[in-house]
Amino acid sequence: MSRPAIFADMADAFVSGLGNVTAQVTVKGEVVELTGILRKVRETDLLDIEGMGLEGVSYSFSASGTVLDGVRQSDTVTITRSDDAQDIGKVFLVAGHVDDGRAMKRLLLHEDE
Repeated sequence: MSRPAIFADMADAFVSGLGNVTAQVTVKGEVVELTGILRKVRETDLLDIEGMGLEGVSYSFSASGTVLDGVRQSDTVTITRSDDAQDIGKVFLVAGHVDDGRAMKRLLLHEDE
């Protein structure tokens, strides 16, 4: 994806200020080590079956859109370092992505069990 030049250094600023993990990400078949932003969100009502809600956790990983442009669904993200020492060693599959078209790309993750 072509990105406007004005946003070229913004991803580095976001990741240096908010990055909380280092991960090995598969990009075009190659493993790349990136610092990024891992978000873990507890959600309720992911599914409503006969009035019973389902609770779960969803994960996303954000990093430079330029670097992540080659990531495809079912590529992997492996957490190698974490500021809070949680989730280290977890392997996630890329389920989809959200691209702001400027600096960042957010990968929607599914925990590989």
